[in-house]
Amino acid sequence: MKIIFRKHTVLSTLFFLLFSLFIFAQEKVDMVTMTNGDIKEGKVTKITPNSISFVHQGEDLEYELAKKDIQEIKFSSGRVEVFNKTSSATNSGITSVNPSTGDKKNKIAILPFSIVSNDPTIQPDMFSVQVQNDCANILKDESVHGVKIQDAMTTNALLAKNNIDRTNVSTMLPAELANMLGVEYVLYGSAEVLNEGTTNYGSSGTTYKEKDDKKDRSKTETKGSVFTSTSTSSLTTYDVKLDLKIFNDQGNNIYSESRHPFGIGIDAYHSGLRYMLKRSPFGTKYKK
Repeated sequence: MKIIFRKHTVLSTLFFLLFSLFIFAQEKVDMVTMTNGDIKEGKVTKITPNSISFVHQGEDLEYELAKKDIQEIKFSSGRVEVFNKTSSATNSGITSVNPSTGDKKNKIAILPFSIVSNDPTIQPDMFSVQVQNDCANILKDESVHGVKIQDAMTTNALLAKNNIDRTNVSTMLPAELANMLGVEYVLYGSAEVLNEGTTNYGSSGTTYKEKDDKKDRSKTETKGSVFTSTSTSSLTTYDVKLDLKIFNDQGNNIYSESRHPFGIGIDAYHSGLRYMLKRSPFGTKYKK
């Protein structure tokens, strides 16, 4: 009887193990393929505009993964959602124009400017593009022959396709950006525009007008009328600081300069950009 009991116990244990393995094999998981080639298996619990929440198989801890680092998700249902298409040339998940070497030569892309300001009337996104366009136009006027400036709209469109903007452009290496944008050089810029306050100015004036009435002219009291006018004006002053850096497609920094432009208005940055770009390696006043 004891031997029969032991055989029954062994058979029950084997059956339980086989059943568990069968259930485990049937369990389907979500597979997240990262842009660097890593594959994560588990469960996607939430998707937001910029990230996903993910739990690894066999664990309870929830992780947050940035969408820019994810190539695709293959859900347990079989549905596949692609976030970043992988370039066949670099397998890095970055969409680039992949130009020929000749097309890249002497070509520069001006990135959206980083904006720092304490003035609520300044909208960083709009001001960033404004300074970026002004920088491109000035460089066209002040650069030496042969330099090609990539249109800002083209640059921004390529950046947007890879979920890059002025707020996270520094997360990519200069060489990676140059390859993605199809240029030999990339220009980084930042503008600090600080509102230093408003000063009010006032002025007043007095005019005297004689009376035309003949009866009034015969009187001994003071003739005429006195008119007093007052006008006020206000002036807002700004402290502007600019910073420019230029890198080549090898990641080497070939130009770096900071400057406080002359002037107290918000448009002081314009003259500062012209001064600095003239003295950049592509400018008419560049000195080696």
